[in-house]
Amino acid sequence: MPNMKFLKIDGAHAVTKVGSEFVGYKKGEPICNELVAFLKLEWLFISNMPKWEEWSFFEEEIEVTSDERREDGAVESQKENAQSVRLRLLPRLEQLGLDNCPKLRALPQQLGEHTTSLKKLYLDETNSLKAVENLPHLTELLHITKCGKLERICNLPQLTELRVHGCPNLIHVEGLESLQRLWLGEDMQVVSSRWLAVLQKQHRRLHGEDLDVYTWSTS
Repeated sequence: MPNMKFLKIDGAHAVTKVGSEFVGYKKGEPICNELVAFLKLEWLFISNMPKWEEWSFFEEEIEVTSDERREDGAVESQKENAQSVRLRLLPRLEQLGLDNCPKLRALPQQLGEHTTSLKKLYLDETNSLKAVENLPHLTELLHITKCGKLERICNLPQLTELRVHGCPNLIHVEGLESLQRLWLGEDMQVVSSRWLAVLQKQHRRLHGEDLDVYTWSTS
């Protein structure tokens, strides 16, 4: 879908796994050395997926067509690591939202590698998600609410604003060197004491001033 800019998936209640078919690749299908998926997509929102547990773009290996020919003239196909293929996955995606996906355990690893235009990430009621990490291109906002098992927010070096509430197990937050504004729900005051002082110290060292911290009233 090379021209699509907005995609919303809502209420696919039977789905348990989203794999490489989402970006147009079927397992075992040979491709050339480049794969482009959702070239112009800017907004992606997925909501009300109560059975969704797994999300990945690729397995470790995908089958890539080789330009080399055997002696009989046939083109050889060989399996190569996905990293050897030039991938362009959602290269213009700016906003991603996941809402009421309570069994989703992890975000795709390659989300951080290829969504180089990502500005805003919204996570609401993704209760099984334990980590939001390794998103080096996320710049403007990470908004997280009611993610009961979330433990870690790490390695978001360009993020400037973080909003969190309803995450009682969030005990590890680091690698947010560009953070300028932190919004904490009233329920986050105790648990944030484990990492807020470290963030403040880092911000003073890098920027010479205190990090702006606000209380986020959710009523």
